[in-house]
Amino acid sequence: MRYLPIPLLLLLSLILPAQENILLHGYVYDKEADNAPLPMAAVQIKNSQLGGLTDENGYFEIPIPKVNLQDSMRVSYVGYASEMLSITNYTQSDTLRIYISSSTETKQEVVVVAMNARGVLLKAIANMRKNFYSDSLLSTGFYRQYHKENGKYVRLIEADVSVAFNCKNIYRYSFHELMQINKERRSENFETNGDIHGDHLADLLKENPYSYNKNNFLDPKKLDFYAPKFESEDTAQYIITLRYKESSSKKLEQAKVWVEKESYAITRIEIEKFPNPYYVRTRYENVSRWKLVNEKDVIETEKVNGKYMVSSIVRAYNHHVLNRQTGNVDFVVEEAFELHFYKHNTTSVGQILQNGRFESMTNLYSLTYQYDSNFWNNYEMLKKYPIPTQVKEDLDAKKPLLEQFKAPGF
Repeated sequence: MRYLPIPLLLLLSLILPAQENILLHGYVYDKEADNAPLPMAAVQIKNSQLGGLTDENGYFEIPIPKVNLQDSMRVSYVGYASEMLSITNYTQSDTLRIYISSSTETKQEVVVVAMNARGVLLKAIANMRKNFYSDSLLSTGFYRQYHKENGKYVRLIEADVSVAFNCKNIYRYSFHELMQINKERRSENFETNGDIHGDHLADLLKENPYSYNKNNFLDPKKLDFYAPKFESEDTAQYIITLRYKESSSKKLEQAKVWVEKESYAITRIEIEKFPNPYYVRTRYENVSRWKLVNEKDVIETEKVNGKYMVSSIVRAYNHHVLNRQTGNVDFVVEEAFELHFYKHNTTSVGQILQNGRFESMTNLYSLTYQYDSNFWNNYEMLKKYPIPTQVKEDLDAKKPLLEQFKAPGF
C-alpha cells in the first residue's frame, strides 16, 4: 500500500476546502384548502437521503450541501401526487412557497409552484395590466397638507378635490393630469422661511404604483438591485421588503410592498428615502437650500367593481433649510400631504370634464374662496380624518382656526 507523505496531505487539505452547506427552507400549502399550511408533508432532495417533514405551520428547514442544488426537490403528501421542482437558482435569502393540490384522476391536475420574494413581485408586476383599472377615471377625495416649522405647526390647507385620469396605459398613468378644487379652506400663513411653494397636490399625485415606481423597484430589470425578501405573510397576502444594495445617487430608497395572494395585486406600497452619506457632489452641481432629512410615502389601493384603484396617497418629509451664506440650519421644516379618495366615477368622465373647472395646477395657496360652513360641518371625511390635535392647538394659539378659515383670499 502506498501512503501520501504528510506534507502532501496538508497541501491537499488546503486545496480541498470543507463541503459548503446551505439552509433550504420554505412552506408547503394546500391549494385546495384556501392555501392553508400543510403539516407533515415530506420534502426530499432527489438522489440523496436529505429531507424532512413540515411542521404544523407547513414550514421546513433542510441543511444541504450547495452541490445538491443541482438536484431537484420532491414534495409529497398522503393523497396527493408527488411532484419535483427545481432548486437550481435557490439562495439562502429565499423562502420557498410551494402550493400543491390533490389529484384523483391525472397527474396534470397537480399544481406545484415554488415562489421566492422576487418571483412574487415579478408576478405582481406582470399582473398590473390585468389587476388595475385602465380607462378614463374621475376620483374625488379629501386633501390635506400641514407644515411644521421648528417644532410648531404654521399652516394648514384642506380641500375636497376631484382628479381626472386618463389611464388607458397603466405605465403612463397621469395622476396629476387634471384637477378641480370643489371646496377649500386654509389657515393663515405663519411660515417664516420665505419659501415660494409650488403645487404640492400635483407633486403628491405622482407618487403612485404606476408611473413613479415603474423606473425603480417595479422595473423587472432593476428588481435585483433592491434585493427583495419576504418580511411576513398570512393566508391573504405577502409583505415584501426591498432595500438598496448600493447606490451612487443623492437619495437612498427602500420600500415595502403588500401583494394579495389570490390575484397578485399590489395593495399597498411604503417608500422611505434618505440622503446618501457617501454621495459625492460634482464640482459644478448647484447646492440646494433644502437638505433632505427623510421622506416617507404610503400608497394604498382598493378594489372597485373588480378592478384596483388608488385609494390614498400620503407623504411626510422633513428638511433642513440652510443659510446660503453660513451653511448653518436656519429652519427645520416638516410637511405632510394626504389624499384619501372616497368616490370613483368611470362613466361620463368626458362630459364631467367639459362642464367642470379642471386644470393642471390647483393654486391651493392663493385661490380665492368663500368659506362654506355648512359643507365643512357636514363633511364626512373630517369625521374619518379629523385635524390632528397638535395642528389645531398650534394654529389656534395664533388665532382661532375657524376665524382663519373664514378669511377668504390670501
